Amino acid sequence: MALKPKKKTTVEDTLGISVKIIKENKDGSADAQVTFSKEGLEILVQWGIVSLLAAAVDEYRVRPEEDGETPVKRTRPVAKKASKK
Repeated sequence: MALKPKKKTTVEDTLGISVKIIKENKDGSADAQVTFSKEGLEILVQWGIVSLLAAAVDEYRVRPEEDGETPVKRTRPVAKKASKK
């Protein structure tokens, strides 16, 4: 009995996501058409959120200064409230 090779699975097979290059541009970018199933959309949204959270954690984590002084926390600027008269 001959061994059968395993069938290669693709992202399209497992997640229902496929990308088709429509046009390659002179600047190296490309126009593409992305199609996906409901499950594929869920995966794309989940990983998008995970990527955003990971970038935010990296951006706003406390880092020690290069010269060894007290760590400085990087935060977003806060809008000042108008004072009431």
